[in-house]
Amino acid sequence: MSSIRSVSGGFRPPPSKPPSFDQIDSNSDGGISLDEFESAAPKGADKTKSEELFKKIDADGDGSISKAESDAFKDKAKKADSLLQSFLFSLQADGTQNTQSASTDDGASAFGQIDSDSSGGISQDEFNSAFKDSRLNSDQLSQLFSALDKDGDGSVSQDEVKSFQSSLQQSGGTETTYAQAA
Repeated sequence: MSSIRSVSGGFRPPPSKPPSFDQIDSNSDGGISLDEFESAAPKGADKTKSEELFKKIDADGDGSISKAESDAFKDKAKKADSLLQSFLFSLQADGTQNTQSASTDDGASAFGQIDSDSSGGISQDEFNSAFKDSRLNSDQLSQLFSALDKDGDGSVSQDEVKSFQSSLQQSGGTETTYAQAA
């Protein structure tokens, strides 16, 4: 039986490009208000989530997003997505790469970057903190963390990551799991 993925050749249309800062700043005052921000949100966007995102971007809390705040947030999001991508890649690697050696742009291992206190395990707080600005929402992060934390002790060890890798390889689910997480 063939899957839709095999029929489509795995093609996924590129995500639509969000409007630029200047496009959102409809009154050209150099700042984006909450109203302007919500007006630029995709149709049907959750108002509460839009407000939460606005507050994250508005670093100084003055009720307006400056170009500098917007750029700084985009940079943080790119770094979080890069780390997430590196970590997910290391999970699906077929034994050719593990989480200890999966390095990010600055050369540090993905596991090591997430394990910010160097305890040898990744706590839920470290995991959420590392990926808070990534494309995954908090529910998706919690599901991924729970899947990794097999013993339920609130910390993901290297052994648990290796066990997760093995179970992915045995189930043949690496491509699907990665696509769902990303």
